[in-house]
Amino acid sequence: MRLTLLSTAATLLLGSVLLSSCEELIDIAAPVQTVGQAFSGDTLRSPLKGTIAGRTAPYYMVSDVTINDGDTLLLQPGVKILVIGKPKSASTFGQATNNPGFIVNGSLLSLGTKAQPVVMTVADDLKGDPTQVQSAATDPAFKGYWGGINADGASLLVLRYTDLGYVGGPYGANAPTGYAAGDPKIGVSMLAKKSNAICVLEDSYFHGSVDDFVRLQSCKFSIMRNRFEKAGKTGGEAVNLKAGCVGDVAYNTFVGAATNGTKVASVAAAAVQTNVATYNNTYLNCGYRQTKSGRGGSINYEVQAAGKVYNNLIVNCRFGLRLRSDSPPDVANMQYDHQYYYGSTSYQVAEFGAATAGSTTANQPNDTRGAAGANDPKFVIADLGTTAGTTAAPTTAMQWTNFLTPTSNLRLQGSSPAIGKGTVAFTPLNAVGNFSVRGLFTPTSTAPGADAGAYQSGNVGNQQ
Repeated sequence: MRLTLLSTAATLLLGSVLLSSCEELIDIAAPVQTVGQAFSGDTLRSPLKGTIAGRTAPYYMVSDVTINDGDTLLLQPGVKILVIGKPKSASTFGQATNNPGFIVNGSLLSLGTKAQPVVMTVADDLKGDPTQVQSAATDPAFKGYWGGINADGASLLVLRYTDLGYVGGPYGANAPTGYAAGDPKIGVSMLAKKSNAICVLEDSYFHGSVDDFVRLQSCKFSIMRNRFEKAGKTGGEAVNLKAGCVGDVAYNTFVGAATNGTKVASVAAAAVQTNVATYNNTYLNCGYRQTKSGRGGSINYEVQAAGKVYNNLIVNCRFGLRLRSDSPPDVANMQYDHQYYYGSTSYQVAEFGAATAGSTTANQPNDTRGAAGANDPKFVIADLGTTAGTTAAPTTAMQWTNFLTPTSNLRLQGSSPAIGKGTVAFTPLNAVGNFSVRGLFTPTSTAPGADAGAYQSGNVGNQQ
């Protein structure tokens, strides 16, 4: 087996990964849908590479699993990884000494399908009732049982139709630079140490994280058609994009994030300016567990970041689109319009307008705004009547309304006024458009849609 990565960087040989000055393309030798040796056994051990086949029985994670530099691990459809921690120390599961995760220094491809997703989770008896509305202080989704996926040292991370939850276990005494003992681990982290690192997250379900669910830095990325719920216990974003990130966030649903659904930031005079297109996403009930004044609510751009923001459906969030005034983005290189807002209370509606405290966002001619209760987007099934309280003092009911019930459906009814309120007259960044893994994976980018939000007429867009 040979893994070959062709990138815009100068030629560099790293184990079985070759970087060359051509297009971004990965060749993986036949047989198709297999990488290297097939994994055999029930318990994942470090270091790990090759292919893990789907099956009915789960595989078990008892300690950190490392994918070495130059190695590739492929998870096929139907793989279920049950994180159980140290069997002889079950009582410490979720503590600093016992919350294992993936440490990716090579490449990880988790390639589920809609019918057979890859699942990474904990035992059912630790989850309680996932449909119970409850305080973040007691909700098992915020326990932080395991460490998630740390791909800071990776060349490539792909999660397609992957179900991942209950992450955010604490670091111990030997926390990496930038973290301290006790800090929660990020659910999916790529603070890239390698040039030309790539992260693609598609059609996946992310639920339950103590802090940020996804945190990226210095990489090209695509985050398309995913569903995020219960991101952040008392703070944290569903998706936090930091310095040097270039890519698209589109057709995702963000429900009940503690702070923002998406936050985008760069740094002054960065070698690569953060540039993110955020379009056709749906944000519901976000921003209510973050108690710091003026923080979060739906979409946040700050600290010299550039980007495009169009066609987002923002419903009952604490704030609308915010271009932070205290740490402003690169306003000259920000393009935004066609946001569709709905608020059931006067407090919410007041925070969707321009020039709210801490924000320089300007009302745009094609935004949809109205009084409390106006412009109901007419989801097929969704409860928009939860009492929200005020911006400064959200109700506990709203803070706990952070997931979709089994009957919820955020698709738009045929009579929805949000249909046709978007625009297709802009171009996404498509930062991973020239990238593929031959025989295994090619990113699928969904173009801008004419309807507001993640679900388009004709069943286009989010499939979660």
